[in-house]
Amino acid sequence: MLYFLCGLTVGLILYVWKSYQINVQLTEILHLLSPFEAVDSLSKIAQVRRNVNLLNNQFYYTQLELDLHHYLIKKIPLGYLRIDEENRLIECNEEAKILLHIQRWNPEVLRLFLELVRSYELDQLIQQTRKTQQNLVIEWQFFPTTNYVLEDENSLEIENYKPIFLKAYSYPLPAEQVSIFIENKQLIKELSNRRDEAYSDLSHELRTPLTSMSLLAETLLKYTDDKGKIWMQQMSQEINRLIDLVQNWLEISTLEKNPYETLKFQNLDLKQLILSAWKSLKILADQQQISLEYQGEEKIVICADLNRLTQVFVNLFDNSIKHSYSGDLITVKVEIKENSYNDKFLVINVIDSGTGFNDNDLPYIFERLYRGDKSRVRNAGDGSGLGLSIVKQIIEAHQGSITANNHPETKGAWFKIVFAFNKLISKN
Repeated sequence: MLYFLCGLTVGLILYVWKSYQINVQLTEILHLLSPFEAVDSLSKIAQVRRNVNLLNNQFYYTQLELDLHHYLIKKIPLGYLRIDEENRLIECNEEAKILLHIQRWNPEVLRLFLELVRSYELDQLIQQTRKTQQNLVIEWQFFPTTNYVLEDENSLEIENYKPIFLKAYSYPLPAEQVSIFIENKQLIKELSNRRDEAYSDLSHELRTPLTSMSLLAETLLKYTDDKGKIWMQQMSQEINRLIDLVQNWLEISTLEKNPYETLKFQNLDLKQLILSAWKSLKILADQQQISLEYQGEEKIVICADLNRLTQVFVNLFDNSIKHSYSGDLITVKVEIKENSYNDKFLVINVIDSGTGFNDNDLPYIFERLYRGDKSRVRNAGDGSGLGLSIVKQIIEAHQGSITANNHPETKGAWFKIVFAFNKLISKN
């Protein structure tokens, strides 16, 4: 009997201990399932069973949503890529395969992205997105080339592929992954090129008769009475305005087709270049009592095209003078800045105190023939609508960039020109 009682006692102790362990485990499981609302009236086993069922339902609907996302990514008219932290392509839709000519990608055998797509631009976009953890956008012309992906010796048709103009949007993901959406811009580029070629051809055809009309108007001025001279002078001015418009359009076309080859580089003193450009407009500025203030670096020698860069500042100053008030000040600030990656940049700010830009116009002011809100263009009849477009083309030909905004302090126009320090600064 004593042995029986001892055995019973030991069994009860083991049962209580085991029940305690099970209770602790159930408590831990319920804690892991804490997102689901607890039902105190149920036992812990029943609560676990209930929460597991809810978890299964949640997993089911999450899987449906994930399948929907995969379906959308597969069907959208955009290429989609996902790159892991080791620069391997881990996800790719059919549109991306077509745009980038990816022929042998296998999700079960991961390969480096550069083995599948030989694109320096895309590789740099991936690296910069991972480094900065910011969304980035690039536009570039993709040239398909024979690469490691072609394992069959007779698969050489890629050599006949034509280059294609693409636009890529990158997004940083957790675990240093990067996703990229790619848009086919080839059709828009071709239409734009055809439009520009048509305008250029038309401009070439117009230049000769317009020049003849200008000479004819000047000749007729000599044989016209005083009353008729007023009309002849006005006609001559309008003809000359058309000649300027044609010449500006041809200039933009030349810069766009051969941006670097059209430049004649030489060492220039930036401050003297800016002051020289202002001097050419000083008579116009003095009429409105508008003055220029130069701030920043006193001596920067740059390697650039004298005539083209002078044209940039003449156009910007002319724009500011037209839209400034009497007695206003135009400020040029020249700075050398450095980012967090120790890259140096030459930054030139041209700031006026005039009417500023309409917010709706800002995205388009560098487009050809764009004429903004009339409240900005006080002299609406002046200008060809090509001045700022020429400025942009010249800056980009020097491998720089220009943006336009309204200055937060002066409320006037604010043009910001940025050049990579090593691209423009003279080594002499």
